[in-house]
Parts: sequence; structure tokens; C-alpha cells
Amino acid sequence: MSGVCKGASTIGAVGRGAEPLDAEMLDGFAATLGVPVAVPAELTGVRPSTASRTPTPEAVDTAAPIWEIRHLTGERKGQLTAYAEVPGRE
Repeated sequence: MSGVCKGASTIGAVGRGAEPLDAEMLDGFAATLGVPVAVPAELTGVRPSTASRTPTPEAVDTAAPIWEIRHLTGERKGQLTAYAEVPGRE
């Protein structure tokens, strides 16, 4: 979705502050959140890469449910996961 390919441990390390946030990761986080890179750049003080671009409508559409799921309780997330894993559902 974001075009940035990093391991979960690297992303986690950036989130915990163990690794610095760089321009490439800033671009990836912005794409995943479906926001213009200028928003997290302003919040973090990290300059975006020169290759930064506005997220495509597809990336924004993909990011929307990811952003919204954070409002669900743990029980509701479990129910949603169970529903999504049933074969043949559309």
C-alpha cells in the first residue's frame, strides 16, 4: 500500500523510539494512515523524502478501515476476525 517495505521489528522499533524516524518511514506511515505526508512531517519535524506524493485514492480507501478498526473493542475485533476467516464469505 505504501511502497515502503520494512520488517515488523523495524516498524516497531520506530514506534517505540528505539530507531529514528526517517523520510522513507514517514512516507510509509502517511500512506498507511491515508493522510498527506505533510501532516506527519509537521507533527514529527521529519522532512519528507523528495519522492513524496499524495496518497492515491486506492491507498486512502485501504487505510480507512485500518484507521476505523482502532475504535472497536477487543471482543468486536475478535468477532470481525472470525467473520473474515470463514471460507466463502464475500
